[in-house]
This record gives sequence, C-alpha cells and structure tokens, in this order.
Amino acid sequence: MVRPIRRSEFRPVPRSLVRLRQRARYREYARFYGNYTSMTGKRKRFSFSVRISPRLSNRAKYEFMVETCNALKDRMVPEHTLGEVFSSFGELLDRTVWFRIRRLRNYKAGVIYED
Repeated sequence: MVRPIRRSEFRPVPRSLVRLRQRARYREYARFYGNYTSMTGKRKRFSFSVRISPRLSNRAKYEFMVETCNALKDRMVPEHTLGEVFSSFGELLDRTVWFRIRRLRNYKAGVIYED
C-alpha cells in the first residue's frame, strides 16, 4: 500500500551546502522513481527528476512535491524516458501528458542537492 509523503521525510540540506544557501550556488532536483503495472499487465519502471528553481520557497517546493506524489498515487504517470529531467514543475504538471496505469507498486520521492 502506498502511504502519503510527509514533510519530515525530505532530506535536509547537506552541511557543506548550508553556507551557500543565500546565493543558491547549488542545484536542487526533485527525484521520483518506482514501479508500476501498466494497463496491459506488464511491470514497468518510472524515473524522472524536476529542476527546482532557487526562487521557490520551501512551502512551494513542498506543495509541488505533494501534488506530483498525489498524481502518482491517483495512478497517473507522466510520459517520459527513464532518467529524464524536466526543467520545472510547470513543465511536468502542465505541459506533459500523463497516462493511466493499473497499479502503482511502489515509489520514492525526494530532493537531491548538487554542487
């Protein structure tokens, strides 16, 4: 069974990047991956990332993550290639075609920080 994502489950900013927080010299990506059963009964994987704008507040990041996770839990997956990186949540949620799946087996969601 898929459980809801909690705010406390997001990874904190690594200590080495905390001093850079004011200028946002590091890049943040929201990463989603997991397994699902397609409408034809085949087991498949999904894996995609979304670049997070440094201008987004923590609350906005949280709301976009929750909206994406809720779409996954509603048995919808975006059309993408494995490992695709979307430029923004706007591209993912508004300009990407989402297709229906039979069952979401499992998924992981989190934020990745890069130098």
